[in-house]
Amino acid sequence: MTKPMASNADSFKSDSGAIASAAAVVAAIRPLPDGASRAEVGSTTGLSKAVISERVRALVDAGLLQEAGEFGSSGGRRATRIRLRPDRVVFAAEIAMTHVRAAVVNLGGEILADGKLSISMREGPDIVLHELEQLMDRELARARERFGDGLVLCGTGVGIAGPVEFTTGRTVHPPVHPDWHDQPVRDRLAIRFGVPAWADNEVNLMALAEQSLGAGIGVADSLVVKIGSWVGAGLISNGRLHRGAQGSAGSLATTAGGDDIAARAELIALSGQSQALARAARDRPITAQVVAELAQLGDRDCRTIIDDAALDIGSLVSVIVDFFNPALLVVTGGVTSGGGEFLARIRETIYRKSLALATRDLRIVPSELGADAAVRGAAVMAVDELTTPAMLADTLGRLARAVAPGRVK
Repeated sequence: MTKPMASNADSFKSDSGAIASAAAVVAAIRPLPDGASRAEVGSTTGLSKAVISERVRALVDAGLLQEAGEFGSSGGRRATRIRLRPDRVVFAAEIAMTHVRAAVVNLGGEILADGKLSISMREGPDIVLHELEQLMDRELARARERFGDGLVLCGTGVGIAGPVEFTTGRTVHPPVHPDWHDQPVRDRLAIRFGVPAWADNEVNLMALAEQSLGAGIGVADSLVVKIGSWVGAGLISNGRLHRGAQGSAGSLATTAGGDDIAARAELIALSGQSQALARAARDRPITAQVVAELAQLGDRDCRTIIDDAALDIGSLVSVIVDFFNPALLVVTGGVTSGGGEFLARIRETIYRKSLALATRDLRIVPSELGADAAVRGAAVMAVDELTTPAMLADTLGRLARAVAPGRVK
């Protein structure tokens, strides 16, 4: 006999079986943008029709799911679509080296509002986090102005450029900005907005996004490498993000990366050896992306810098490829936008230096999500965590309180 799940979220916190099956129902529905039928949920989860009906009814009553029309039918009874409610949202934020970004994303993955502010992490955590919080306030107001005051904020996910201890949500000894050490970013945002928050290294979130929405869909073992100020990696193992014991898996202690490329270029610009670099330095800061663009335009010195960097980075990544043996390697970061030759050089180095077995079926591709990957991954992380068996009862309880009559959302 089916054991009913109580409609009051607080009353079934101790009912681990009911919560686990409810979480399985949500997980089956999430990847399908148009929703799923009860039959599709059953096919994915293996749960009985009676259990699925009971869980769906409870999740609809709790305000997490909704019935949204019917699927077409080739005969017989038409199936009702079940989907995550589009007015339940999370914050998805990014703290990058030179900017912050905040988006309001519904639980189905649709971005409802999105803003970006240029600010360097050199300004320090207090200033940067204050500006991020103000940006988040503005974007939530914009989303509610456009989609109505009924939007309910459920949680926050944030990606940070630097090592993050996932279990505490604190930054740990960033290699570039030491004043960011031991910043309680997760807890600060949770208190500020009154909803649960999670923080992670931005490259981990890029890996999550590529697996869920980009080049890594359907790939069990993949590797995302970001070439930014330094080189970082995110690992998907057996379909799950691998963070390691403290959350530092994929963090690489290396001088290779964009800062190294820019430093080499600045020396050449100062020496006057490259007229193109000297002219560029008068108009804007020399970054790795500028060097890559000039290399594409044919500057010989920039081409040499990019080739040397590709060799260094490719050699580093080849060791990870041998160790981890992914089926897919996704390369991203600002410097990769300068053209396909940089990626081609990295690919060539990896194939030459890695074991033949490790590269036999390896695909090396650019990111499909580009600059959106970290924010997309932050949203995926937040919804993942909100709908785990460990968190689902709390999520439903907060939804019930948020939409209680007379309560301001």
